[in-house]
Amino acid sequence: MEDRKYLTIVLTEGGGPKIAPMAQLIDPQAGTSSEVRDFFFQPLTEVLESGIGFRKCPILSDPEWIYSGVERVLSSVQSGRDFLQRFFKWLPSGIAVSPYFKALKSSRREAKVAQVDLLLRQLADQRLPNPFKIFPELEGYDLYAGDGHYVENATHDPKTGETHWPTGHFFAMDLKTQTLRSLCVADRQGRKKEQDMRALKRFDREQLRQGAAVKRKVLWVWDKAAVDLNFWKKSKQSGVYFLCMKKENQCLERVKEREINFEQKINEGVQWDHVVVDRRGIQIREIGFYNPSEGMHYVYITSEMTLEPGLLVLLYTIRWGIEKIFDETKNKFNQQKSWGTSESAKKTQAHFVCMAHNLTLLLEQRLDIEHGIRNEAEIQRKQKREEDLVQELEKQEESRPWLYSFLRRFSQTSYKLVRWLRSHWKINSSLTNALNQLTLLYAKL
Repeated sequence: MEDRKYLTIVLTEGGGPKIAPMAQLIDPQAGTSSEVRDFFFQPLTEVLESGIGFRKCPILSDPEWIYSGVERVLSSVQSGRDFLQRFFKWLPSGIAVSPYFKALKSSRREAKVAQVDLLLRQLADQRLPNPFKIFPELEGYDLYAGDGHYVENATHDPKTGETHWPTGHFFAMDLKTQTLRSLCVADRQGRKKEQDMRALKRFDREQLRQGAAVKRKVLWVWDKAAVDLNFWKKSKQSGVYFLCMKKENQCLERVKEREINFEQKINEGVQWDHVVVDRRGIQIREIGFYNPSEGMHYVYITSEMTLEPGLLVLLYTIRWGIEKIFDETKNKFNQQKSWGTSESAKKTQAHFVCMAHNLTLLLEQRLDIEHGIRNEAEIQRKQKREEDLVQELEKQEESRPWLYSFLRRFSQTSYKLVRWLRSHWKINSSLTNALNQLTLLYAKL
């Protein structure tokens, strides 16, 4: 391989490839590597060193491209040129802009990023905790929350009439580990936004099953936009089930009342569990639930007929986590605009967003397990809110359903962590000093 200082892949004495620390990629003159950056990228480096084949690109190598894509998500830059001016100024004159945007629209690069995204997510799913292990009945299920997400059009996207239409993506969150995956780019041909159900109908059996092993069940938790009972009836034949909230105007007739086991804590708050049919005779399940802290009644429908009703309510409640991820990517990672006009550019951006999110999950886990660092201030705030709510309900002779105590396990990435990452991203501070600073930040209310 050509020996150029800005290549990511270097040769070891044994002749095998090894990925250089990220700091060496961004600024070869910086000296000591940023230990925080290397600590964050360590799982990605593992994946890149696992034997993936890369094409020899002397100007901008595949691993350089992958590192830089995640870095762009984290860097809060306003545009591609803004990113290049800040992070690629070390490249030889005349090289930075053209190869970067050429790589962004490359279908080969997009396929390589998708491959690395998949391998990183598989690694994360193996390492991240699964709080649903306390429910053995879920062992045979893959659980996903799905939703559409729209960002501003790319600068050079063509107009439709007098306006630009936004760029849409469909994502899925693994409910067991909270990892994120990209499903597809929304079809904008003749429409401003693609309806969720239309996108789902474009999926084949394998896409719906997301690589699930034979005999495993797949449960999709979606919002009301994905209610099409005939579609989900057919999907059930492939071991794919759905869970949604019931539409207000949806006409369903009760045919059977299912018994609720209130000895199971998970069923606290469940009001009814019925078998119902629509006008075509399609049979599904309807579950009523009451949340006393909000004074709200909720009704859910599902094609899944075996799980406890309260467990299905819990799964839908956790589905809101995907909305928090979208908030994280838009507001904390500043991903509010499409990176490019081509389909490959839009897909590539979605994969990098997923990789940045999944790497952040792994970072938080390592901070907790290896260094005992947790967001103590936020933990205390959540506990205080919970205690205040319980006391208020006791005054009203009400109690909060058990499933809400389970929900305390799920939290959103804090601004403190994102700012800490950015502040130590390019400086040559030791990991020990940086972690001490994070501990102090997490201790402040």
